[in-house]
Amino acid sequence: MIVPMSLLPSKLLLNLAGHIEGMGEVISSLLPTLKLELMQAEVKAPPRRYAAVSLISGTFNFLLVSAIIIVMGYVTGRDVILLGILAGALVGVSSFLTTLFYPAVVARRRTRDLEGNLIPALRQLLINLKSGVPLFQAMTSVSVGYGSVSKEFARMVDEINAGVPQSDVLDNASQRNPSFRFRRVLWQISNALKVGSDVGDAIGSMIEELTKERISEIQKYGQELNPWVMIYMVLAVVLPSLGITMLIIIMSFMNILVPKSVFPAVFIFLLLFQLFFISFVKSRRPAVD
Repeated sequence: MIVPMSLLPSKLLLNLAGHIEGMGEVISSLLPTLKLELMQAEVKAPPRRYAAVSLISGTFNFLLVSAIIIVMGYVTGRDVILLGILAGALVGVSSFLTTLFYPAVVARRRTRDLEGNLIPALRQLLINLKSGVPLFQAMTSVSVGYGSVSKEFARMVDEINAGVPQSDVLDNASQRNPSFRFRRVLWQISNALKVGSDVGDAIGSMIEELTKERISEIQKYGQELNPWVMIYMVLAVVLPSLGITMLIIIMSFMNILVPKSVFPAVFIFLLLFQLFFISFVKSRRPAVD
């Protein structure tokens, strides 16, 4: 289990968390979706244990940061006890919240990965079914080559090989899957098996719906991109160039030299802004098959 912003090993965190699971139970009761998020993020820990891990990680970071700042203040002869406590509290609360909500972030990442390979995998599944291949063998054929989708199908194939009924396997997979679209596909396949209808027809209709949704997302993304490009042009191109020019002109009239620190500050601002903008646009971009 990966615990973000923690300097303690995961095994030690889990062992320590076992002693304060009562507090973890109180914290997890305030987050009713934590159990589902842990399952979808493939974190093998009960909610109360994971909440306790978050609390220990945040407390340890608080004590560590506070101690470092206070010791540094003592060495330099400065009274920084209050500063150390405030800085430690800030780091501790940030660590606690980051760890607590990390499964939701992982689940969203899995969702993007799953949906990015879903349509091609379903197309191959449909081709196999229309060719007369049984559902189990068709699922086996897509258990490789399609990233997280293949991992899910491979897991379902292993469960079927272990003797679990297909309908139960599909229901279990839909519960642990973070992608609503993938769950819809599994529900359609499960319902088709239960009522005895053609699974290929159900998958074909789902491919059409998913394709239309993907086209709609791409069109929406294109519409959203136009104002963001305008903001980028203003903040990253127009404002720095005109702003520096106007600053030089105004300060020359006032017979004041432009501070040398202005230009590195502008460069750092532009660098950070462009990195942020690229990351933001990339996060908004829909997955294209």
